[in-house]
Amino acid sequence: MKKTLLLLLGLILLLPLGAQNRAPSCWLHYQDNYPGDIVVNTLQVVAPSPTYTYYCALQWNAGADGGGYCGMQEHPDGRNFIYSIWDPVSSNEAIRAVYTGEGTETENFGGEGTGLKSWNFTLGWETGQWYSFVSRTWNKAGHTRFGFWIFDHGRSRWHHLVTMDFPVADILFGSSTGSFIEDWYGNGSEMRQVYQKEAWKRSVSNGAWQPLTMAYFRRVSPDDGAANYIDNYDGGVADGHFFMKSGGTATPVTNESGATLTLSNGNTHPPFAAGRLDTVTAAMDGDTLRLTWQTDSAGAPQFAWRVRVYDNAEMSGTPLLEVRDTLPHARAAAVFAGSLPGDAVYYYKFSLYDLFDNPPDSRSGSFTLGSPAARREEQADGWRIYPNPATSQLHLIVPATPVQTYTCHLFDLAGRQVREQVIRPGGTGTVTLSTAGLAPGTYLLRVRSEGREVLQEKVVVSFEF
Repeated sequence: MKKTLLLLLGLILLLPLGAQNRAPSCWLHYQDNYPGDIVVNTLQVVAPSPTYTYYCALQWNAGADGGGYCGMQEHPDGRNFIYSIWDPVSSNEAIRAVYTGEGTETENFGGEGTGLKSWNFTLGWETGQWYSFVSRTWNKAGHTRFGFWIFDHGRSRWHHLVTMDFPVADILFGSSTGSFIEDWYGNGSEMRQVYQKEAWKRSVSNGAWQPLTMAYFRRVSPDDGAANYIDNYDGGVADGHFFMKSGGTATPVTNESGATLTLSNGNTHPPFAAGRLDTVTAAMDGDTLRLTWQTDSAGAPQFAWRVRVYDNAEMSGTPLLEVRDTLPHARAAAVFAGSLPGDAVYYYKFSLYDLFDNPPDSRSGSFTLGSPAARREEQADGWRIYPNPATSQLHLIVPATPVQTYTCHLFDLAGRQVREQVIRPGGTGTVTLSTAGLAPGTYLLRVRSEGREVLQEKVVVSFEF
């Protein structure tokens, strides 16, 4: 994280001098008080942009589970994108970042509540350019995942910045959505201004997209910290967008605090290109179909993927295997096909589902599965697995062998790989595989080395009491 000790010391020394010199905070409160699973807003910062300004694009669920906010900052260390979730109300478990994009860093925050913060100084942003902010929630393993994406309109490029695991299930964007402009230091003599348009929420009651076209404009008052500039603000609608101004020479010549603003929107859904696959490659590794892919960064980001396997080139009828996962950052998948009859050709269809649930983009191909005898080498003697059933750990006793490295793969019965671990026993010894976090059930453990399979065994994972 970019931090400057001297800067922080300077802020501490100067705060008493500027305690009344902040620009007033201004809000747009959208009129969307219904639960949704996707929220969108599009912002442009107007030049010049004073340091210490936070342009919040989306804020939701304040004071409740899953409360958070995101936007961009004019920070002393650079221009960053920020995404934060407050700590749970109904759980003592911590929020975790399960994915961070290039340049994204995370840390716990305190002050106005506590929680997990992510920010990214690497991407940067520019004044006079539009940026769309998108967040989506979904359930996974009894928790709620919060994903955060940015679309850079100037470069026609999407960025997935972070996915956070929130330790409470079924969290939605349940409150009305807010956005604001804030001077967090005290340079109210400089005016800051932001434009907003194309704000959306997808309702979970009917799956319909609702444009956020009506907003309540408010200046925070009274505010002792902004006493010297408390009347220097403005907000309204102009040239197809909302605007807010704060500090400097801004005055409420358009609308005073308390005005209800309306912005027309003729679109029926967020105007983004659908997600598209760029390349898909497939290869057989024994009886496992391994797929890797890349997506077009100009199309809507990946949200989920699915693989279906058929016994006919027309891919008609019920698939013999079907594996799907909601994992936006995944670009590889392993599908265990060992349960299928051997000495046959099979056909697969790989489908990409995008962030906005547009019709999927798909690619097809075929693979040949050899006979069981050709696929399965004789298992090595001396291997032992315990305990079975396992709870959080599975131990393997590895026989004496000159082999230095093995790769362990754990599959669920749908053929989806759920664990992969390289082990280096260094002769006879015991190695440990983690099964923590796996759903109770039956799994298939496969151990391979130097292109051959040395162990295949069913493993049961049970609840840990």
